[in-house]
Amino acid sequence: MVRVNENRRLFRRFITIGLVGCAIYAALPRSVGAQVLFVALAMAAPAAGIVAARRDCSSERSARWLLTVGFGLTAVGEIADLLFVTLSAHPRAGPTIDVVFLTAYIVELFGLMSLFRSQTASRHQYGWFDAVAVGLVVLTVVWTSMYEAIFGRARATPLDWVTRFGGAVLGVALAVMALRLVLNKRGRDLALNLLLFAFGLQVTADSIAALARGYATGARSDTLWTIAYVCMGGALLHKGPAPHMQRPPTRLAHVEIKHTLVLQAAVTIGLAALVVVEVGGVVPTVTLAVWACAWVAILVITRIRVFALLRLVGHASATENQLRLSAMLAGSSDVIGLADPDGTIRYLTPSIAALTGIDVHEWIGQRLDTMLASHLTGLDDVVARWATLGPGQSMTWEADVVESGSNPARTVQLTLVNQTDTPEVNGWVITAHDVTDQSRLTAELRHRSLHDTLTGLPNRGLLFDRIEHSISRMQRTPDSCISVVLVDIDDFKAVNDSLGHDVGDELLRAVAERLTRSLRQGDTVARLGGDEFALLLEDTDAAEALVLATRALENLALPVPIATGAFAVRASAGVVCQRGAADPVGLLRAADIAMYASKRDGKSRVTLFHDDMHRAAHHHLELRMDLASALDRNEFTVVYQPIVDSNTRCIRGAEALLRWNHPRHGTVSPAEFIPIAEQTGEINAIGTWVLRTACAEAAGWTSAGSNAYVSVNVSAPQLRDHHFVDLVIATLATTRLPADRLMLEITESMLIDDSEHARTILTRLRDVGVKIAIDDFGTGYSSLAYLRSLCVDVVKIDQTFVRDVDHNTDHQALTQTILALATGLGMTAIAEGVETNNEFDELIRRGCALVQGYLFSRPINPEALHCLFTDATTPPEQWDLPIRGAAGLDLTR
Repeated sequence: MVRVNENRRLFRRFITIGLVGCAIYAALPRSVGAQVLFVALAMAAPAAGIVAARRDCSSERSARWLLTVGFGLTAVGEIADLLFVTLSAHPRAGPTIDVVFLTAYIVELFGLMSLFRSQTASRHQYGWFDAVAVGLVVLTVVWTSMYEAIFGRARATPLDWVTRFGGAVLGVALAVMALRLVLNKRGRDLALNLLLFAFGLQVTADSIAALARGYATGARSDTLWTIAYVCMGGALLHKGPAPHMQRPPTRLAHVEIKHTLVLQAAVTIGLAALVVVEVGGVVPTVTLAVWACAWVAILVITRIRVFALLRLVGHASATENQLRLSAMLAGSSDVIGLADPDGTIRYLTPSIAALTGIDVHEWIGQRLDTMLASHLTGLDDVVARWATLGPGQSMTWEADVVESGSNPARTVQLTLVNQTDTPEVNGWVITAHDVTDQSRLTAELRHRSLHDTLTGLPNRGLLFDRIEHSISRMQRTPDSCISVVLVDIDDFKAVNDSLGHDVGDELLRAVAERLTRSLRQGDTVARLGGDEFALLLEDTDAAEALVLATRALENLALPVPIATGAFAVRASAGVVCQRGAADPVGLLRAADIAMYASKRDGKSRVTLFHDDMHRAAHHHLELRMDLASALDRNEFTVVYQPIVDSNTRCIRGAEALLRWNHPRHGTVSPAEFIPIAEQTGEINAIGTWVLRTACAEAAGWTSAGSNAYVSVNVSAPQLRDHHFVDLVIATLATTRLPADRLMLEITESMLIDDSEHARTILTRLRDVGVKIAIDDFGTGYSSLAYLRSLCVDVVKIDQTFVRDVDHNTDHQALTQTILALATGLGMTAIAEGVETNNEFDELIRRGCALVQGYLFSRPINPEALHCLFTDATTPPEQWDLPIRGAAGLDLTR
């Protein structure tokens, strides 16, 4: 911007000073001083040209230098005229000086042509026809109008012919060429307008000097030359406006046609006017011949020019389409190229450099297959596939660009089309598209679809795929086998509930890492979801699989450092080994069955699957499905086992026991379906039904003359229910059973799991009057510490201690300890599972007050128990033990 402003200031100063000088020259009388000023103004033009040309770095620089040289020769001619003619140093030097001016005109004409060539690019070759047409008219005008004036006054020498006639022709040609430049330039260009004005003044001044009678150097008309010189210098100093956006070739062609037709029409009209004027007088034959020749030449030139312009329009249209296509291709990030039938590359878009880091010129002329193999990977089959392509066929593949230097690795999609039978192409069309981002996104999506997002391990889908491949390989090798291990973290829910899901996620990632390190190379660790993991062990039999699975669980058991400290992970595993054909879903199902067997057997162990497990699992699933509607179908019944006073042999109570009368499997043991009910959540509804049924039955025992209590087992989910106490109170109220005739049995593990909650619930129940018993006492752990705080009323000695108590000293010691503990804490002890008279006698000897077992009665239905109560109204001393036989009662009804 600073440079532009400086040029503008210089231009304005030059024009201002020059015009002031012209005004002074016009005002001065004819004298040597005035002529010196005239020469100084003539020298200003080349001086300005030198300054401008040295600063110019554009394509017009050579044209400006030619104009500067021409103006300099003009100044030399003016200096010579001043020295040799005006100052009379050599008066006969006039014709020689005219040669200098003629040379200056020729150089200036070449300068204008060079300027025209730089502005019109490929269109200048047809402009010469316009110049020839104008030259013919000028020649005719000079011949007919100026011949007499120039050559008729005195005898003309050959040098006069050359200088005067050539000067007139070249002067007009300079003006016409300047006009051509002005018309060709889009918008206003002050420099070109100044040149046109300057050459017009120069032609006018030359014409006055040649035609006016009595003309002498220093005349007032010479002011026109001074103004022309100032305009010439200003034109060279002036820096034109910023170049406009290049117009389309078709637009330029139409402008060219318009300018040419106007110029040709003007030439023709001018020549016709000259003929009309001159024919009115006496026209020499030579002049008529010159006119006729000029007229014919003009017609021929016009015809040639018109046809040339028509070709120009067609060429311009094709060029415009070509330029448009080239611009689009050059601006496209995709690569488009052509190769000869033999595979030699003959064209590629410049975008190949950005894609491969190799400049386009290094590709041109090279073999396509060679270059692709050198700079791209993943094209091993391209040559073979290329050879199979017929005319019109194509192939597409992806390849990676070889990473080199600053060019990063990229993925491209290449398409090769056989166009050898297309005349316009006659070769192969190559397109390349950068699909790096799409390829990375596709790979990422594919990875996410096949891998677990938390641990990065393969997911279920990828595991199934690998199992299928392993089975396929195994079938080809009959002796081989594979193993699938399902690993489930024990009590993982407690980790999430107590430490939070963030710690749980951290633990899962650590488990994934431990399992991966535990296996061999080639084996697979997958996460199926939650806390379940699966291991695929290749070429591994059952024994090896058990060893690997055990080692994996041992590694998991080592403390795992997490945010809150170290955590020892316990897990259960199920193993299935397969030979021959198999189904991935079936293998995982079998491993899952074995894993749940490990859970049932105490957790933190490995179990090998066998066929019986499958049948058991099927049975388990069937029970699970039927259990959901068993209550609605009235398939449950309650039976009762009497609890007998060991001293009076009276029935003091009865334990309510649930039975499921399955429509297909018959009577199902509670040990089989109660765990299922706890897993499904059905236990609460079933427990509520049992409690209400037992309380209602016990309330009816009064009519049989018995005030025996009823003992009902309570599950852990029931005890965790905050509304359980309200349910018990409501049931007692509904059935009208006194609270002291209801005893609820709980297990030791229920006391350990949530002692604070259990203490609250049991305290509220005892406040109501309900009795609390601990079932299977002695089989749990750490429960003694809770007996006093929980205020338990009854402890039931487990049958494992009662069995063989008559001769097993260990059982005698344990039983005696429990009885002493109960007596010391003010509790009542009930011995379960009494089956022989010897066991009963030993318990009586050791002071056990209440007993229960098959010696007295199996669990019986309510009707049988009611009959037992009715018969038991006889005095106790008339009872004939054992009840099950001597009393002659059918206790199984």
